[in-house]
Amino acid sequence: MLNIPRELIWDILLRLQLKDLIRYRCVSKAWYAFIHNQDFIKLHLERSIKTNSTRTILLHTTPSYFFSLPFDNDEKLGTATVVRFSIPSKDPVRETTVTVGYANGLVCIRNSIDEDMSYIALWNPSIQKLKKIPTRTHEPRAQPSLKSEMLNIYGFGYDSTNDDYKIVGIIRKPAHEYEVSVYSLKANSWKRIQNMPCSGFSLQSYSMVFSKGALSWLMWKKLHHEHQYMIVGVTLDLASEKYREFPSPVDRIDEIETSMLELDVLGDYLCVCINRFMNRCEAWIMKEYGVTESWSLIYSIEMVLSIDMLYYTLEFQTYKPLVFSKNGKTVLLKMSKNFKSDSLVWYDLEKKSFKQVEISGLPGLFKPTICWGSLCLLDGDPVIV
Repeated sequence: MLNIPRELIWDILLRLQLKDLIRYRCVSKAWYAFIHNQDFIKLHLERSIKTNSTRTILLHTTPSYFFSLPFDNDEKLGTATVVRFSIPSKDPVRETTVTVGYANGLVCIRNSIDEDMSYIALWNPSIQKLKKIPTRTHEPRAQPSLKSEMLNIYGFGYDSTNDDYKIVGIIRKPAHEYEVSVYSLKANSWKRIQNMPCSGFSLQSYSMVFSKGALSWLMWKKLHHEHQYMIVGVTLDLASEKYREFPSPVDRIDEIETSMLELDVLGDYLCVCINRFMNRCEAWIMKEYGVTESWSLIYSIEMVLSIDMLYYTLEFQTYKPLVFSKNGKTVLLKMSKNFKSDSLVWYDLEKKSFKQVEISGLPGLFKPTICWGSLCLLDGDPVIV
């Protein structure tokens, strides 16, 4: 073994599965150093993404349960299995965990007890490593905050320019102003940055999405004397920490549709989903950032309604796109029925037809995240299982 060139050992290790690499750290000090090397960790992740060799769907269901669904091949999904996750808590009965965001195999989670934040952490579910994030050093204020100031919104992403993972926290102030803070994993600290732009607008939802080195979200403002809202998109570049606005495929939306508008990431593109109530579901992707004409409609699905006269109930479905197939002709959707049960379906973009995905062990309601296996956070704390 001593005569094997280092370059060859490096190449062999890059082809191994995560569970094997974790075990092989004890082979020798050299192998341990290889596997913990940051360049090796990056290259292993790049290879995993390129080959889809470690792709899974992480399913989060309330209050604090996670399932892993293997997804190596386009239309063949495995069995959903429970992913153990636990951090010592003062009140585990009342605590709730929310998924904030995902980047490079790391999931940012936020834990709360009765709406009061308990902690934020970065978690690598594939190797069960975790790092708790310190609270913001410039908080709290001297006086208790008004309820309008208590809305904390978080986003998470990777700054490739500085090779740093960052969490963005937003606090709503009166008069639709928003204070913004950024946590740097490298510095292990928070700092205040410029307040969010778009004065007079409100955040459309309590989440941000990460794509191409930036966090993005939608904002809206109610139009005078109309039951409509004006929509605008905002992006925060994690390297420069500067804001930019981007156009939405719909610049106005009816008041009844406000809760049915969602910003996502589909492949490498920002994606706006509009579930027009009792009408149709649309999904648009922005192929060139900031260019209005680059918005492209990928599907428009007519909503099928059924009425149960016996129980006077109305049944309908909404759809959320998750990932394209390899050939780009189908897209995997999360289908929600009456917001009470979730399932996965493949939708053929040319034939406009559905194919149900049969999966055992799938929870009834879930929030899906497309993940790749990664060695990121290898030196973090082990998760209690």
